[in-house]
Amino acid sequence: MRIAFVSDAYVPVPTGVAVSMETLRVSLERLGHTVYIFAPKYPNHIDHNKHVARFPAFFSATDSYRPVVWPVMTSLNRSKIEKLKIDIVHSHYFFDFFKLAPNLAKLIDAPLIHTFYRVFPESARKKSFFNSAQGNAERIIQKSVSYANNCDQVIALSKQSKKYLEDLNITAPIEVLPIGIFPKDFASLPALAIKEKFKIPANRKLILFVGRIDDEANIAFLLRSFKRVWKAIDEVHLLIIGGGEKLKHFQELSAIQPFSKFITFTGYMAKSKVNKLYGAADLFVYPKTLDPEPLVILESLSAGTPVVATKGYGAQDFVKENTDGFITNFNEEDFSDKIIELLRRDKMRLEFSLRARSNARNFSASNLTRDLVNLYDSVKIDRQHKIL
Repeated sequence: MRIAFVSDAYVPVPTGVAVSMETLRVSLERLGHTVYIFAPKYPNHIDHNKHVARFPAFFSATDSYRPVVWPVMTSLNRSKIEKLKIDIVHSHYFFDFFKLAPNLAKLIDAPLIHTFYRVFPESARKKSFFNSAQGNAERIIQKSVSYANNCDQVIALSKQSKKYLEDLNITAPIEVLPIGIFPKDFASLPALAIKEKFKIPANRKLILFVGRIDDEANIAFLLRSFKRVWKAIDEVHLLIIGGGEKLKHFQELSAIQPFSKFITFTGYMAKSKVNKLYGAADLFVYPKTLDPEPLVILESLSAGTPVVATKGYGAQDFVKENTDGFITNFNEEDFSDKIIELLRRDKMRLEFSLRARSNARNFSASNLTRDLVNLYDSVKIDRQHKIL
């Protein structure tokens, strides 16, 4: 099968969408399929994959990866596209709903599938600097529904995400299908080596967060929760990995706190390096609520590190309560109490760790990608029946 991935946030963009697309691309190609990728053209980035096509874009002044207008060249060369003999067009948007994927599907009369990686309207409500966050959310709801209803199939990454989309009155069929991981990628470096690298005393329990430092990350909530943990446990350290527009703000905020020497911000780190750190932590924490599938949770579990996460649009689908971690309400006391409990109870943490590795295998990329191929086949058959 020949599949076209269309994305406004492909590599080198440091987001879960780019990671997910690469996982799917590699998995599909291992199964013998061909994947073509249509993505924005980034300055100074060179692709080594001949199946990647780049389209010029105008980018946001505050986010060098966010396309404001894309593609600048909207015309698709019909003869070149037809030579590719594409069977499926699959859009993976992180920033906005662009017309390139629907236009491509229409041009070649192929089914259009879309994966919702973000709960866009709720993300808009987080942007408190808008004059009317609610009004903006309503516009994005209309845009989301319009785009989805022009698709042959919508993919939700979690049960909670599917329920949210159904409540928007999306009429296109919606299937829950998470993105898989490659468990072998998360073999960790020794914990002592990691602590030495970041100048963390060897005797401190290590709490890890990995994610983009933005409005949706709830870093202020994390810092307030950590303050309670720090007061309860003498030797503890919080390692925050990730870049983003709010990184400097939270670095400055934490620097004036009495627990500042117990927090390390690394800034952006390459994915290949981050993969080797999960297993060195005693506990992974995830305060975000809007992520339909927090890949970092699966990556942490795969490395054998238990998770404490807040209930939201996806986390509870991937953490087994009181088995490999805890799901809490978005409440600092509840969140910090579960962190304290796991850090104090070494035997429980070890048991959670063993179960985490086992449970993460349920999300292996090889299995979930086969499910995606089956879905592609089903969509193609349904479309052919409609034509007949």
